[in-house]
Amino acid sequence: MSPVELHCTVRGDSIRMCRTGIYANTTQKAGFSDQLTGFFGGIFDTKDWPARWHCGEWSDFHGWLYIASDLLIWASYFLIPFFLMRVAMQRRDFPFPKTIWLFIAFIILCGTSHLLDAIMFWVPMYRLSALVRLGTAIVSLGAVYYLSRIVPNILLIRSVADLQKEIDERNIVEEKLQETQRSLIRSMDQLERQHAQLKNFTHILSHNLRNHSSNISQLTNFIDEENLDANNSEIFQKIQGVSRLLNNTLDDLSQVIRIRENKLENEGLDIQEVTREVLTVMSEGLKESETDVNTEFSERKVSFPKIYLESILMNLISNGIKYRKDNEPAQIALKMYVNEEGVKELEYMDNGKGINLDLHADKIFGLYKTFHKHKEANGVGLFLIKNQIEAQGGRIQVSSKVNQGTTFKITFNEYA
Repeated sequence: MSPVELHCTVRGDSIRMCRTGIYANTTQKAGFSDQLTGFFGGIFDTKDWPARWHCGEWSDFHGWLYIASDLLIWASYFLIPFFLMRVAMQRRDFPFPKTIWLFIAFIILCGTSHLLDAIMFWVPMYRLSALVRLGTAIVSLGAVYYLSRIVPNILLIRSVADLQKEIDERNIVEEKLQETQRSLIRSMDQLERQHAQLKNFTHILSHNLRNHSSNISQLTNFIDEENLDANNSEIFQKIQGVSRLLNNTLDDLSQVIRIRENKLENEGLDIQEVTREVLTVMSEGLKESETDVNTEFSERKVSFPKIYLESILMNLISNGIKYRKDNEPAQIALKMYVNEEGVKELEYMDNGKGINLDLHADKIFGLYKTFHKHKEANGVGLFLIKNQIEAQGGRIQVSSKVNQGTTFKITFNEYA
């Protein structure tokens, strides 16, 4: 094997030049473990190499150009991580924060290798330089691997143009929304004015009609019916009947108006106690009709105006008595429970004549709507019930079949 010669000659007084040949020293012949021990044991040892200035034919311009470039690169590499660290510490919401710290390590190691390159013009720390380059290689590979993992997510990040477009679109939507709100407000003001006018008109109409009705009723009191002939007596009786019906109608309308205009405050009630009071009041009618009322209240407490609840129960039970099957006692069941939605419901069921919903579904709660012939049927009860329930924010549903009875479900809104 040809020998390797490494010899330095001196040119002039200060220039030393290294010439390389083919040379096998003792370190190269050593085993791997000895090489490893020697490497780390002499990590800062510089005696095995000449300074870079003294190896090769460096001119001052060439050498300082190399050194200055390395130092400038090193300075830049150390300033860039400084700015990146400020971003990482001050912007906690920055996406992919691990990327910043990985690049900080990578840039610092790259800068350190350039600094060592400059220093080696005087101090030949080739072992330390090799170790720094190994660290740079490892961090570089880690950065490549990490980037390959996050590139799909980076591509999902919207550009500044996309964000600006979204901001512009939001501004347009907000402007339209504000204009719409100004228009929900103008319409509400107009509706409130119209409601006030309608309310005023209703009161005036009700008051005037009441006056006229009262006048007609009073005028009939001045007529001596005994002095009338048969024909006029019949006419007079019809006038009295019309006057009586008109007064009843005005009473019903006044009651509806009061319900719709005045929302009563809810009260904490015990449904069992209220039902007991209602049944006590209706005891004679229940006894006479042999009506059986069963109650099953798994939930007893409810927040609702007592006067409305009493009226609802009375109207429902009265209907159950009035519209029971011929020659058959009425069976009425009342239940109170919490439904699947967690809301309290009152359920009324009877075994009466029922209602043909195919014909009358849209008329059930209409004013003066009746579905069976009965001398006391006036078509007001269910209308009042619906208004009382809806005035408090609740709702009522009905299911019925002819000759199979009727069921009403009242859903309470205790937070209205």
